[in-house]
Order: sequence, then C-alpha cells, then structure tokens
Amino acid sequence: MKKVLIDIYHLPQFNFFKNAILSFKPEEVEVFCVNRGKLFPVVQHELPGYRVTCLGDYKHNKGMWSMVFKIIIPRIYQLFRLVGRKQYKFILTAHYQANIIAWLKGIPNIAFNDDPRRFVWPVLKFSADEVYLPPFGPKYQGVKVFNALKEWAYLSPNYFRPNAEALKPYGLEPKKYIFIREVSTKTSNYLSQQEDIILSISRSFPEDWQVVLSLENKENAGKYPKGWLILEEPVADIHSLMYYSQIVISSGDSMAREGAMLGVPSVYAGNRDMPANRILMAKEMLLKLEPEEVAPTLKKIKAGGLAFKGQEEFRRQLFEEWDDVTTLILKKVEQSTNKA
Repeated sequence: MKKVLIDIYHLPQFNFFKNAILSFKPEEVEVFCVNRGKLFPVVQHELPGYRVTCLGDYKHNKGMWSMVFKIIIPRIYQLFRLVGRKQYKFILTAHYQANIIAWLKGIPNIAFNDDPRRFVWPVLKFSADEVYLPPFGPKYQGVKVFNALKEWAYLSPNYFRPNAEALKPYGLEPKKYIFIREVSTKTSNYLSQQEDIILSISRSFPEDWQVVLSLENKENAGKYPKGWLILEEPVADIHSLMYYSQIVISSGDSMAREGAMLGVPSVYAGNRDMPANRILMAKEMLLKLEPEEVAPTLKKIKAGGLAFKGQEEFRRQLFEEWDDVTTLILKKVEQSTNKA
C-alpha cells in the first residue's frame, strides 16, 4: 500500500501537520524528521503507533559548512535512497528537501511555506508541484495563497482548547507569569542572529516577575536568573502555558506568532524581518523590539500603558477571517491521489 509521506524539519512544522497526520490511519502515512532540538522525541511522543523515521542529526551542526556538508547533503542523499514511487503516492512538506526527491522521482508533492528565503525559495518553487504561502503583500508568480498563517493549523479554536489544568504541575496561576522562548542560533534560520538574546537582557527583568522559560539550548540553563522556571521538553500542553501567560516573548519568530495567535500580547526580540510577523504586527498583537527595548516595554504592558484586544475577541476575529489550513491540506492530498 502506497503511503503519504510528510517530511518535517522543525518543531513548528510538525505542529502544522499534526492534525492532518492524525486524520490518517498509521498504515496510510509515514513521517520523516530530523534530530533537531526536541523535534524527534516530541514527534515520537505525539504519534504513538505511527512510523517515524529520523534522517540527519543536528549534533553535527557547528556552523554553516558543517550544516551543509554533514547534515543537509547527507540527508538529501538518504531521502533519495529511501523515497520511491512504489512506496509513496504523495509528499507533503513545509521545507524543500523531500520536494527535490519527489521532483526527481515523479511523485506528486506540495509545500506550505511562510519564509521565502533567497536561497531555498527558488529550489522549492522549481521542485514542488504547488507551493502555498500566507497572504503576504508581495505576490509570487505561480504561487498559491492560503488565507491564514501556518500556526493557525493547530491554534485555531477548531483544534486548540486551552486547559488550565496544564498550569498545576508548575504551580502557575493564569495571567500571573511571563512566558519566554530562547532559540538556538545554530540553525540556518538564525545564523545571523545575536546569540542568547534573552539571556543578555535577563538581568533587566525585576526579580518579582514570574518567568517560565522554554530554552532550546539547555547547556546555558545555569546562566539564567535562578527564579526562572525552565521547562523540560516535551511539555504536555505548552500552548496552554502560553495561552494563560500575561505576555509571550521569543527570540524565535514561530513562538512569537503563536503567542499572538493565542491572543496574548507578544514580543519578537529576534532580528529577522518576517512577512508572517508583519501580518500579526498589523493586527496589533505582536511587537518587534530591539533587545534593549524589551524590559521597558514589558513594564509598560504590565502597568496597562499599552492596550490590546481581549484574548477571545481577537481569536474570534482570526477564526472568522482565516481558513482552516488542515482542511486545505487534506483536500489537496485527496485531489492529487484521486488523479493518480
């Protein structure tokens, strides 16, 4: 029996595809991923009974050259060896590597992207049968649009229900703490970004602020303020922890957008100029700040000096405006496999 192959390279990509994957029976779909951060153990934890194959290991990543020659190129070679028309009838990605193999082997494939970067974007457009982007301002020739951001595939009220019980193991109370995400800069997305942005400004946070920290690189855990609660992944319901926080701050763009889509005033402290971020900045639920601006702005938010829409009011607005992306994913798979 031919399967649908879904290739995942980053934890937000898994979250994006998760509801689509779970709509398939385990014998109908196969998931490939990479050992990057907590991605592999999280995927295994979230998909019991499904076959998950890990290709590539970011422990070899020491910079751009090692990433290209020790991870990316070997991974593409492994994909070429493992992926064939006899095994897979359709390939889905939010990246590019499996699309190259699908093009080479004549397997129908589509990609959902929200980061049309200079080097990857031409490869993706060339190799994928269809490429989907959110409704960014610039229009790209031959590219289709889905009316939402990728994170809405799992944060829409159709799929996400906040659970206050998720706070109890951590002794947290709703809206009494700040949720912070510190990403590793040892990936292609963040190579140009200052390392440890949150760490560099952590001493400017008052000691009486309760902080929950999602830390990608645990090697630095001992350097953060002792009063901060550092999460151990996988976290059973991280989006409920974010939903019930007072403010979300992230040095990575994905969690900054997630916070905003959960209706929580959110701050992106990284240096990337993301079209996806601009959509939420225009809706006035996401701020992009320089690191030194973060603590003073948080004080202003906590004091009521900056106004934001009500949490559920904002989420209802998104629900009325945006598409159900998971439904679109499943529709595209059905249309393509029916043609085959």
